[in-house]
Amino acid sequence: MRKIFIVEDDRFITAIFTMFLRDLGHELVGKSSLGREAIEKCKELKPDVVLMDIHLDGELDGIQTAEMLKREMEVPIIYISSDTSSPVIERAIVSNSYGYLVKPINKKELGISIDLAFFKHRVDIEQKEREQGYREFISNSPMPIVVLNNEKITYLNKLGLDVFKTHYIEDVMGLPIKNFIAESNYAEFCEVINSSISNDQIIKPFLTKMKTVHGDHYWAEVTGSMVNFNNHKSIQLIFRDVSERKLSQTKNEAYEKALFDRNNICFVLDNKFNVIRSNTFTQKLLNKDNIVGTKFSSIIKSTPAWFSALLNMDCQLHNGQAVKITLCNGQVVKLMLHVICSINGNMEQVILTEMCD
Repeated sequence: MRKIFIVEDDRFITAIFTMFLRDLGHELVGKSSLGREAIEKCKELKPDVVLMDIHLDGELDGIQTAEMLKREMEVPIIYISSDTSSPVIERAIVSNSYGYLVKPINKKELGISIDLAFFKHRVDIEQKEREQGYREFISNSPMPIVVLNNEKITYLNKLGLDVFKTHYIEDVMGLPIKNFIAESNYAEFCEVINSSISNDQIIKPFLTKMKTVHGDHYWAEVTGSMVNFNNHKSIQLIFRDVSERKLSQTKNEAYEKALFDRNNICFVLDNKFNVIRSNTFTQKLLNKDNIVGTKFSSIIKSTPAWFSALLNMDCQLHNGQAVKITLCNGQVVKLMLHVICSINGNMEQVILTEMCD
């Protein structure tokens, strides 16, 4: 049983609807012949479906009344009219009604229309609630999220503004994402995303160079997936500013180059004292093509005391220590000892670099 409200200025038709509704097993909770009065009564009575005559007496017609009523409350509206002119039909369509019945009304058609309107409206409400829940989820997410449709920005959460380094949503909303990707990276950006989406896969994290609204560049790690947003297939992207990480990587590469691309002896050992890195100069000095993978003990003449102590003491105590070794060719070398420890304090790597006199 549905609760029905009738907005109709013809008493005879209202009486017929009342009889039809009783036969169909629905409850008539109220009726009115005026638009504004109908709005106030519906807010109070909360009907499941409203039957709305389009041509009403008073300042509001049925379509105007329906539009105002929808702003006040969620209720499906079925238009009732004998008018089938194009302008009226177009206005009814634009107002997102749940049906349009042409007078005279057939009882069976009325019953079907009421049921369809009620269930379709319930599905629409559930969809809105899911979308609202999704919006709240991404709005309050601790990660910057941007939603794209046809490569244009259609939504972003609060932290999403940080991706573009702005406080104003109008600076980015509706604009092509291309505006905010470095030109040299845009083709790769599209290729990675389109390749993942076409195969229904999650977009795996990848790096791209971004542009802020002010044109400044920075590095971002991007990941994402397909989502259904506002009833459209869209792409949800999550951005993370990794400029500091990228800068640190660049610095490390420079430091490594300075360490290994010079005429000084150097070794990198793992926690079992195997050589895992060296340079060409050291290998030539030892007259070996490659020493990576060999035991450090095999390229020195005797095991120094500090070597054994590393296994039995806090490895951090040896950081920056000056030590000496005698290579297998008899050369005595003074080295600077650096120890890299794990988060638990265990030795992970040992770096030995020749000290200059």
